[in-house]
Amino acid sequence: MNRVVVTGLGMVTPLGETVEQNWSRSLNGENGISRLENPEFVGAPVAVAGQVSESSWSRIAARFPDEILSEGERRTLFALWAADEALHDAGSHSCGVVLGAGLGAVRLEDFQPFLSSDGAFDWSNFTQSFDRVHPQSLLRWPSDRATALIAHRFNLTGPTLTVTSACASATQAIGTAYRMIQRGEADMMLCGGTDSMLHPVGLVYFALLGAASTSTDPDSACRPFDSRRSGMVMGEGAGMIMLESERNARSRGARIYAEVAGYGSSMDCYQPTAPHPEGVGAARAMTNALADAGLAADAIDFINAHGTGTRLNDVAEARAIKTVFGDAPAEPAVSSSKSLMGHLLAGCGGPELVLTILSVNRDAIHPTRNLSRPDRRCDLDFVSGEARHTPTRAALSNSFGFGGQNACVIVKKIEGGLTSP
Repeated sequence: MNRVVVTGLGMVTPLGETVEQNWSRSLNGENGISRLENPEFVGAPVAVAGQVSESSWSRIAARFPDEILSEGERRTLFALWAADEALHDAGSHSCGVVLGAGLGAVRLEDFQPFLSSDGAFDWSNFTQSFDRVHPQSLLRWPSDRATALIAHRFNLTGPTLTVTSACASATQAIGTAYRMIQRGEADMMLCGGTDSMLHPVGLVYFALLGAASTSTDPDSACRPFDSRRSGMVMGEGAGMIMLESERNARSRGARIYAEVAGYGSSMDCYQPTAPHPEGVGAARAMTNALADAGLAADAIDFINAHGTGTRLNDVAEARAIKTVFGDAPAEPAVSSSKSLMGHLLAGCGGPELVLTILSVNRDAIHPTRNLSRPDRRCDLDFVSGEARHTPTRAALSNSFGFGGQNACVIVKKIEGGLTSP
């Protein structure tokens, strides 16, 4: 089996448009959450979100003008931007792509003219006026659109795959790429996730689920594991990672950030919109990742938790972490990237693993914002208030999705200190 290493990173989130911007702002515990000011959100039940800034969006548009004209879809452009940075960082385009992504934005204006007063679809009207539908609507909507565009834009001719498994999508995509390289099916794979559901249909979806925070204060709305948490705060962006066999990386003198040591996945089989209250499935995924890595629980120094800020998820995840790591001589530090940038949904595992990789590479862990009164049921070693600079040998990144889909990736320091060409 091939050993798998990380040789390239790229990301864009509400914290910034480059890896270094995101790393610096995350270590400082800065807030990427802001008020939804777009007129289309007036009166919406959700008031705040993690939004990529207009200045960042302008630079993305300038970098990919053709795609902006033909696509205009935020999650796709975020993926292209992050992929571009990761490919440049890795110094090679000889790879395939595995991307975690959700569905694209539904253009309500394309369908409204064909709805009758009772909400039924008026087929007779549609057949007479279908040319009023935007020609790219059907192409923008499928989850595999961003994957195909990345491969086409950068001429990536290796294996190409899209994973759509709710909030576990990106981490399962990374795990899939890891397995492909481990088994010798590819030497290099670009992988990660992207999403943006900051549109009316997306807001309605999470509001109806009762999962979204109703707070109107962007500075305090997102507070994973805190006793005053009120729900998740939606975010947007992308995170991409170049994985490569260690042999291939050595042969071309690539910079290596860390080694991907293990991957675990599981299914709760509990409820479509709630985790198992004891975190049984999440614990199984973490245990599977440890077994895959051949590591004991006490080898993990940091867990980047799924940490959504919902009442049910945070307690279930804390219990799962206790189940797996509670008997270790020293429990791992725990933090949640979502407290800084919001929940990137299908894409969340990409940016979160980038920050986890840098924690291992640079021996520093970003804090969880707004965690001043931890829920007593979440008795963990949280990093809050300020960053923790501490030796970080190995770290675990968790992603748990609606429907009970769980995925975890372990990264560790590369033996021999191969951190530069």
